[in-house]
Amino acid sequence: MGLKAVKAIKFTPSLLLKFLLIPARKVRNPCLYCPGICIASCPTFLRSGNLILSPLGYSRNPDLGRVSCLKCWRCVLDCPLNYELPGTFSEEIELRLEILREGSPMFVCVRGLDEQYGSMMAERLGSGLCILEGLLKRYDEGCRLNEGSLKRVKDKLKRFDKVISLSPEASHALDIPFFLEEASKFPVRIEYRGPIHIPCLLIDRAQNILNGLISIGANPTEVLRDSCIKLDKVEALALCPRASSKGLTCFYDIMKFM
Repeated sequence: MGLKAVKAIKFTPSLLLKFLLIPARKVRNPCLYCPGICIASCPTFLRSGNLILSPLGYSRNPDLGRVSCLKCWRCVLDCPLNYELPGTFSEEIELRLEILREGSPMFVCVRGLDEQYGSMMAERLGSGLCILEGLLKRYDEGCRLNEGSLKRVKDKLKRFDKVISLSPEASHALDIPFFLEEASKFPVRIEYRGPIHIPCLLIDRAQNILNGLISIGANPTEVLRDSCIKLDKVEALALCPRASSKGLTCFYDIMKFM
């Protein structure tokens, strides 16, 4: 199983006390004090059984994390401190926003991820469209976001009444609604009955997303939450634009406009 590849961390009262005191101290890497609360949700650990390929290993070897971690943010959701370990593997990145088309609502797409879907959606729905530069690297390599650039992007988007992300990545980074959470407000339909795969980054909003899918005609028979399409070829309708590069069908590919 490879569990001996990393020295086991014993869950002692002293270690627990150090971990509980982390919020009151300036600790650069809280993972070094943690017994591994999040590893049961880590796809690469569950696949390998090797602690090196888990947040415990990645926190000690950022170069390995940059390559092997899926940047799915599942560990962050399970972390009591919400420590964003996947964002610490590479250099800080700056975000830039370019308005391609004025309109409301304003759709946000990510350079290198969903421009094609963005152009289609804006044209068919008569909506605005903007493109976010730099973000994809955060979820492919693990990078911190420059706080100043993030603020500038958010400030630029404030002048629009409604801002909607077309990808889990932009929704997660900017804390804005994902399209399926607002789908009932648009003249679109999906004729689909079968399993649905919930994107890792939006697991905490799974019910809102399912409600949106159902509102436009989808009939989910099963909801897959415990896999990541970066690692597995799931037999389900994918809700992430990167599905096409993985040979999977994304819901945008079967969407019909009324």
